[in-house]
Amino acid sequence: MACPSIPADTSSVLQIPRCWPSGVAFQAVESGRNSRMVSRSLSSADHDVISQVPLLAALGEERLKTLLGTCKVESLARGEHLFRAGDVAEYFYILLSGHLRLVKTSAQGDETIMHFLTEAGSFAEAVSFAGRSYPVECQVVENCEIIAIPRMAYLGILKSAPNVLGDVLASLLRWERFFLEEIYKLRHTRPIQRIAAFLIDFEDRNDATIDGTSGKNFPEKRQIASRIGITPETFSRSLRKLEASGAISAGPKLKILDRAALLELAH
Repeated sequence: MACPSIPADTSSVLQIPRCWPSGVAFQAVESGRNSRMVSRSLSSADHDVISQVPLLAALGEERLKTLLGTCKVESLARGEHLFRAGDVAEYFYILLSGHLRLVKTSAQGDETIMHFLTEAGSFAEAVSFAGRSYPVECQVVENCEIIAIPRMAYLGILKSAPNVLGDVLASLLRWERFFLEEIYKLRHTRPIQRIAAFLIDFEDRNDATIDGTSGKNFPEKRQIASRIGITPETFSRSLRKLEASGAISAGPKLKILDRAALLELAH
């Protein structure tokens, strides 16, 4: 995948595996100058989103303008990768629209979904600032638009503005809180609670609707099971219990039928 300011001699082609998701074939994504990825200049609406990202807003208007001067909005299609596990994290990203998922693959080839990214905002900041490799791969679930922020450019600005470090640290701590909550849920909540909580949270964040006519549909059942750490068998049994309670419809597409009942089951 091409990102801003990648050297011109980079011209490798990443062969992306087939059959993800649900039999959709991946495309080969060219990196370097010849990338087929579509890009455009930042719009005023993009700047409005960026202004809500704490670690960027903390820089102040002039510094932020300098940072974004060479950045473009990049469009990726469903089935492509934004980055792969092991790639050096030279960039962190702003998701403007679309749906991504972060996936960890074991040595045996088993995939675990670590997180769904569906809301506008930043991600991959901590690993980028540390100068390490991405520990997961980022797959495009729905066509999306992102902005790649160069790590070195951002850190260079921070060195000239140490007064904003507190705001940046606070932004990074949200991920620590997120993963602490995830560990707690895995250790102290029942599978049916995790499913109910996931559905409520996903609906709240993405305007998923009961009849599926607007907003984002819920992820595939196998993806939800992976994301919340439940085996497919346990997930299926729990869905049947939720459906028997009248809280959901577990047909081809999940639907919330009784939000109040689901909220009660989530706690």
